[in-house]
Amino acid sequence: MKALKSDNGGEYISGEFKDFCSVEGIRRELITPHNPQQNRVAERKNRMIVGAAWVMLHDQGLPLPLWAEECTTAVYVQNHCPHRILGMSTPEEAYFGKRPDISHLRIFGSNVYMHVMKDARKKLEPTVEVGISVGYTNMPHNYCVYFPDSRKTVVRRDIKFQEEKAMKCSLEMEPHLHADEELLVPKDELQDVDQPQDKVHGVEETTHASPTIRGQKRITEAE
Repeated sequence: MKALKSDNGGEYISGEFKDFCSVEGIRRELITPHNPQQNRVAERKNRMIVGAAWVMLHDQGLPLPLWAEECTTAVYVQNHCPHRILGMSTPEEAYFGKRPDISHLRIFGSNVYMHVMKDARKKLEPTVEVGISVGYTNMPHNYCVYFPDSRKTVVRRDIKFQEEKAMKCSLEMEPHLHADEELLVPKDELQDVDQPQDKVHGVEETTHASPTIRGQKRITEAE
């Protein structure tokens, strides 16, 4: 790294960080306060990460304190997806020179079941733990699991996923999101119905309006 452009956050202007950059020969560039457009590449990427985390959180109805796990998972998935600027290669492959394995990717927010070892439970205690998948680790096939009762996140490996329930939850949330979006559409965007149409090649066309999410849908029928 030759240069680092950043805002004036405390983590970037601390004496310890200044000494680190000086030792490593990294040139520091601080943008003007309250002008994030000067660091537009990083700000745009941050917006994409936060946007993806917001969708993941509300799609599965997860609690807000899991925002860090959601952002980390969003970055992990994006690093395993092809990018046009890299010639449809993944950032993971561009950095390590090897195509990553994606067979371990699962639906975020899926319920997971884990076997409790004998030495970790008493004789009459449950032999299975139920949690929620909230991310990955640097080791493939290791997963971060959240336990709502204890509000703790742990790392597990030998687990069983129930992705069907997470997919069903996502499909059930979609109509509600569309309904909320419809309320945000200004009334002046709605098109007038029964407008006369021009004749095309001697064929008279009439239109019938049908309400949709954004205004109204126009369906043309030739008589």
